Formats: sequence, C-alpha cells, structure tokens
Amino acid sequence: MKGLITICSECGTRTELQEISIEFERKGIRATMSGILAMVCPNCGEKYVPGDIAGDVIDVVSRTIDETEGLLKRTEAHRKSLLLVRPLSAAKRLELILAP
Repeated sequence: MKGLITICSECGTRTELQEISIEFERKGIRATMSGILAMVCPNCGEKYVPGDIAGDVIDVVSRTIDETEGLLKRTEAHRKSLLLVRPLSAAKRLELILAP
C-alpha cells in the first residue's frame, strides 16, 4: 500500500501491518467496521489507516448510517407497537462485518 506510516509518530517504534476494527457513532447509531488494514504501533497502540482506505471506510459507513437512520424513521411506528408488547433496553445498533 502506498503511503504507509512505518514509524510511529508518538513513540518512534516501527509499526506493523494489522487488521483492525473501527467504531463509529453518528445520529445515535453505532457502526463497527472490521478487517481494515492499518499500520499499528506494537508499543503504544497508535493506528495509522492509509488515507485512501480511510476515505472509503468513512464513505461506506456514512452512507450505511444514513440509510439505517431512514429505515428507522420509516419503521418507528411499527417499532413502538412492538416495544409495547416486548420492551427492549438495548440502544439502536448497527454492526458492519466484512468477510473475505
């Protein structure tokens, strides 16, 4: 990958290529995307996601959260009727899992 950060800017340790998960929260909706390639410092844990990958991840997660928000709004009346029958204590949650 182009433009990899090979030395940690926080502690100066050589970074290692790893798959990571990134958690997002927006509009009351949480999303976790796993399997993202990043350079990670084994000493302090600082993570460096290459710009092109970071941009793609943010774009996909943003669109998914926007679509999920729309779906939740369209189904709110139905959700309320279901919650009267069976209360739910968990917050709205969306989990994105990328599988090879």
